[in-house]
Amino acid sequence: MSNTRLRFCFKVLAFTLLFFLSCGFQMSFWPNIITFLPSPQIWLIIIFFISMKWKPVFTIFYIYFLAYCLTNFSEIPLKMLWTTLLITFTAIWFVKDRIQLSGAFAFITISLMGSMIFEVSYYFLSDLLEITPTTFMFADRLLQILINFIFSYPLYFALTSFDKALLDQDEWQKSSQPHQEVSSHE
Repeated sequence: MSNTRLRFCFKVLAFTLLFFLSCGFQMSFWPNIITFLPSPQIWLIIIFFISMKWKPVFTIFYIYFLAYCLTNFSEIPLKMLWTTLLITFTAIWFVKDRIQLSGAFAFITISLMGSMIFEVSYYFLSDLLEITPTTFMFADRLLQILINFIFSYPLYFALTSFDKALLDQDEWQKSSQPHQEVSSHE
């Protein structure tokens, strides 16, 4: 196994652990400290980040794995998570290359759009797929979207530095170049 592949596996493991920490933060820590506001869905913001920065073929399977892990932290059914995240990922994937922005502003815009799509599609899919559908709770859902929007700005910088510290794309390409030169001489 090459050094780059090992570092990529470590990156996936590190993001999975970060996802677990964010789920624990949302489900147990935040509700005991700040009871009057819904907790930020940091796990969803991590999924937005992965959807924007990683390759789509790997990302969709990784998001499905993370959704499966999320069912252990919440009472959201797996069918609801998978369908809602598939719709959200598809929308993000469709829009991310068409936005003429980059950096933090693009990420918070995508996070705002993704949070709205997630909440709206979750509500409508719950009405279609579940025996006991979720309630509308307009103010709570709107507040959840706004909190995700606010938290997405500082999380962009934290996730970007975390991502680059684990496996920088430039370093990844540089480490594969000597291998390509060796194979071209053969």
